[in-house]
Amino acid sequence: MKTEMRLARLRERLREQELDAIVITHPSNRFWLSGFTGEDIPPNESAGHLVISQDEAILVTSRLNSALAHQEAHGYRIFDRERDFARGDATVLRELGARRIGFEDRAILFRDVRVLQETLGADAELVPVGTLVDDLRALKMPDEIEWIKQAQAITDTALQAVLTELRPGLTEREVALRLERALVEAGADGTAFPIAVASGPHAALPHYRPTQRPIAVGEPIVIDLGAVVGGYCADLTRTVWLGQADNQLEQIFTVVLEALEAAERGIRPGMTGREADALAREVITRAGYGDAFTHSLGHGVGVRVHEAPSLSPASEQALEPGHVVTIEPGIYLPGWGGVRIEDLAVIREYGADVLTQTPKRISLPGG
Repeated sequence: MKTEMRLARLRERLREQELDAIVITHPSNRFWLSGFTGEDIPPNESAGHLVISQDEAILVTSRLNSALAHQEAHGYRIFDRERDFARGDATVLRELGARRIGFEDRAILFRDVRVLQETLGADAELVPVGTLVDDLRALKMPDEIEWIKQAQAITDTALQAVLTELRPGLTEREVALRLERALVEAGADGTAFPIAVASGPHAALPHYRPTQRPIAVGEPIVIDLGAVVGGYCADLTRTVWLGQADNQLEQIFTVVLEALEAAERGIRPGMTGREADALAREVITRAGYGDAFTHSLGHGVGVRVHEAPSLSPASEQALEPGHVVTIEPGIYLPGWGGVRIEDLAVIREYGADVLTQTPKRISLPGG
C-alpha cells in the first residue's frame, strides 16, 4: 500500500485545520492509512487506533496484535498500550506535545472522548473532524482502482460460473453458498458483504438474507455479491430467471435496464449525486414505477462496500474522476418480487467507465 502518499494528503488537511494531530478510530480509515488488518469487534473491541501528527505516525495497539502491526504498518511506530485505548492515545499525544487534536466523531465511543479529555486536561482541545478521512478515501488512486478491478473481475467470474448450475428446486441458501465458494476459488480473499439471493416475492426486499426457499421457474431471482481482494471490494447485482419470463417480469426488467443504461450514458464528472440519481429515476418514474424505486441509484465502493460518494436524491456532492461507484436502479413490488441490475464504474474525465463484464440480460434454461 502507498501509505506515504495517503499520510501526506491527510497531513495537508491537518495543516488546513490547524490540528497538531489526529486520532483515527474508524477501522477502514485505519487500514487505508496504515495497511494494518487487525480484527475489530464493533462497537467496543478495537484492534488499534492511529495517532498521526505532522512528523509521526503511531499505531496504538495491544501485545496481542503487536507482531501483526510491525509486519503490516510500514512507517509506523508501534505503541503497545498497557491500559485502555483512550489512555494509550493520550500517552502518545502528550509525548507529541499535541494540543489541538482531531478525532473521528462518527467512529469513537463517547467514553473514549471523555477519557481523552480528562486525561489530557484543559490545555487540550478535541476537535471533531466528521468525514475528513472518508472524503480523502473517496478519491481512488490508480493502485486502488487496480485492486477494485481485480475484485470485480473475480466477482464476474464467480457469478457466471454459478449461474450455469441454477435449476429449479435449489434453495436460495444453496445458491449463496455456491457463490461464496466460487468467489474464493476464483481468487477472492473473502466476501465484501453477505451474499443475497432473493427469489420470487423475496426479491421485493432490496437487502435480503437467503433462506431455504426453493427457486422456481419464471420468477425473478435477484443475486447480489462482491469479492474482497487486497482489502478492496466489488459489488454486482443481476436479476435472472429460469425459463420464460412472464409479461410483468419482462416489462419491469426492460424498464430497469433502460434506467441503468441512461445513467451509464449520462453520468459525468461535475454532476451531483442528485443529478446522477435523476438520470435513472426519471426513466422509472416515467414508466409508472417511481414509488417502487425505494433506494438511491448508487454509492461509492473501496475498502468498504458502502462509502462516499452517494448517488442519491439528497446528495449535492459533485462526482470527480477517481470516484468508484455502483449504478444500481431497481423496482420492488411487495407480494410479487423485484428487479435490480447493478454495475460498478469508475468516474473518468469522459464519464462512467463500467468495470462489470457480466451480461445484463442472462437467459437460463428452465429445467
